[in-house]
Order: sequence, then C-alpha cells, then structure tokens
Amino acid sequence: MKQTSFSRVRFTWPIVALVAILLLSACGGGTGSTSNASTVDYSGTITIWHGWQGAYLQAKQAIFDQYTKLHPKVKIVLVHQDQIASKATTAVKAGNGPDIIAYTDDNLGELALGKVVAPMDQYITQDYLKQNYSPAAASALTFNGHIYGVPEAVEAITLMYNKALVSASDLPKTTDDMLAFEKSYAQAHPGQYGVVWNTEDPYDNAPWFYGFGGSYVTPDGQAHLNTPQALAAMQYIASYRPYLPKQQSYDVASALFTEGKAAVIINGPWSYSDYATGGKINVGFATLPIVTANNTPAKPFVGVKSLWMAKTAKNPALVADLMKFYTNKTNQVTMSQADGEIPANSAAANDPAVQALPAVAGYAAQVKLGVALPNTPYMSALWTPVQDALTSVWNGSQTPEKALNDAQAAAAKGIAQITS
Repeated sequence: MKQTSFSRVRFTWPIVALVAILLLSACGGGTGSTSNASTVDYSGTITIWHGWQGAYLQAKQAIFDQYTKLHPKVKIVLVHQDQIASKATTAVKAGNGPDIIAYTDDNLGELALGKVVAPMDQYITQDYLKQNYSPAAASALTFNGHIYGVPEAVEAITLMYNKALVSASDLPKTTDDMLAFEKSYAQAHPGQYGVVWNTEDPYDNAPWFYGFGGSYVTPDGQAHLNTPQALAAMQYIASYRPYLPKQQSYDVASALFTEGKAAVIINGPWSYSDYATGGKINVGFATLPIVTANNTPAKPFVGVKSLWMAKTAKNPALVADLMKFYTNKTNQVTMSQADGEIPANSAAANDPAVQALPAVAGYAAQVKLGVALPNTPYMSALWTPVQDALTSVWNGSQTPEKALNDAQAAAAKGIAQITS
C-alpha cells in the first residue's frame, strides 16, 4: 500500500473455499441485454483487456462463453495485461486499443480526461445503474456527468472478529463503544488488543474521515483536510494511541489478529483467506460502528472493479449488451459462488445463495454503507499528504491540527500540479 493509485489497495480477491457449479444464465434478453435487441449487431469481435487470473478468470470466462453460445457470430477475446491504464492509453491513442477495459474505479477520471474511455450514456442510463447496482458501485461509473460502463465487483473493509475471543453481542456499535471496548479489552487481557487496524493508512482510515462528515477531496479538485469534520476524525484516531502498538502498519495489525492477540481487526476481502483457511480462525463479520457525534455509519471506501468502453470500441451497442449480460443478477450470483467476489449487482448481493456465503455477505453488508473510492484524478494528490498526517499524529510529532493544515497545503500543491 505504498503507491498512490487504488491499484495500491490490495484489489486482489481472496480465493476462499467457495465451491459451486456454474449455473449460468440461459437467456440473452431481459435484464442481461439492451432494451431493444434489434438495435444490436450481434457479430464481430470484442477484445477485453483485464487483470483476472486463476479462479477469477475461469469464472468470468465461463460467463463470456455463455454469451457467445447465445450469439454465435460474436467472438470475445480476453487479453491479460499488467499496467492496464498506461498500456491502454498508449494503444488507444494509436488506434489499436481494446473494446473494453476492466480495471479499478479510481483510474476512471484519468482515462476519461485522456479520452481513453468513451461515454456510454446512449446505452446505459443513470436509472439503469441505480436500479441494478449498489449506490457506491453505480456512482463509481459516472465521471463529469457521463457514464463509462458498469461495475463488476466491489470490496470494503469491515469489522472481522475472532469468535473464540469475542461474541457478536459484545462488539462495539458506536465509535464511543469501540474506544471503550479497546480500553476494557486491554485491561482484561494484558498484552492484547480489542480492535486493531492500520492507523497510519489513508484507505484504512477513510471510514472515520467520511463517517465524521468529512472527505479527502471533491470532484471539483478541492481538498478538505483542514475542516472541523476532518479534525474530529483525526482526533478520534489519535485517541487510540495509548491502547495500540506504537509502531503501526498493515502487517503489524494482521499479525496480532492472526496470532490471537487481537479480538477484532478492520480489514477487507483480500485478508479473509489468510485468517480463515484451514480453520485457523473462526471469523465473524460486523459492520463498522456508528459515529456517535452525528449518528452516521462509518463510511469506508468501496473499491469498484469496473468494465469501461474504450474509445476504440467498434460496436458500442454490442459492448453495452455484453456488459449488461455479464453483470446481470444470475451471472453475478454465479460469479460470486465460483470465486468469492462481492457482486456489484444489488439483487445478486441480496440473493439467498450469496447471503449463504458468510464472508461475501459480511463484506456486502458493509459495502451498502460505504462511499465509492473517488474516481477523480485529483485523488492521486491526496494519498501521500493524508498518510504523512496520520503518521505524524500517530508518532506524536504533530498535533492533529498542525498535521492536517500541513496536509491541506501539500494536497493543494499536488492538485495544482495536476491541473497545470
């Protein structure tokens, strides 16, 4: 987590022990196709650049194979790429890019401004997004008032607890409860911790900033790090300094939870298999607490894996039809059963078959309360200033006020460089 793009945020999904037969949709119309199939030319090749591997690639390939069975004149070519954003930019500008780019939502703004991806408003409406996908996922596909594709899968950090150490009824429900739990658990279990997380990382602490009513940056390119809401969030984080390790990192928090020295961890889907595989820990899930000060849920970032239409797409109507088919309820349920991903499709996330998967259901519940990871290119100017502020507050070298004022100045300078 040292880079400044969401590719930094562990968007590698855990392959948990979720085994299912691929019961794929047998129909091409309805919720999986455009409203007027006669407007779609079901012929030609659609090339998709992606980063899928292993079980994820297999699950997705099966869905695409089903589409080509329904439409024999369509060929779908999946091309694995690393550094998708930069390679797509080069290829599209040369006129030989893919039809679809599958990547994470924080890159959308940069690619949209660079005219690497193309608006799809003619084929996918705001109402369609809102009706079919979770709010955070739907918002992640819109930039500067235009729609660029569909969401595929989502993730968010949430409370994960060791059922051998704490019961669900004792989990904190509010931020005040969580701080009290931290104190009482340490008192009752010397050398151990109640709730652990990486207190020095911007992604892991977004739930507090956004839950307290603040934000890192808005789409208009304004940083908001020196607001009263941001200060309240930083002061809340700092209140844990007497009760958590002085040296903080993702690995420190994860090791404490793995070793049974922490009852609860705030972490995401990428970590589940590390904790649960082989029955190491009987992991339970709960949503992050309500912020006591404003009675609002803590709001983690929701990372959104997305499909965007490249400017080089040769058949936009077919691209849209495939996107809708790929992310319809039936296929999203199938995908989740096969690879453990959290569906972006709301109906799929609420389906009994998906709710029966404890880890997927646990993360999906938190996604409903989160905010989309900002897809504005200005977000790239925020990661380092926020991390520097969190680090300086945690090690005691700066007060929350001073750290946030410095972060605001650094972020504003970084944003100015982007806009110049």
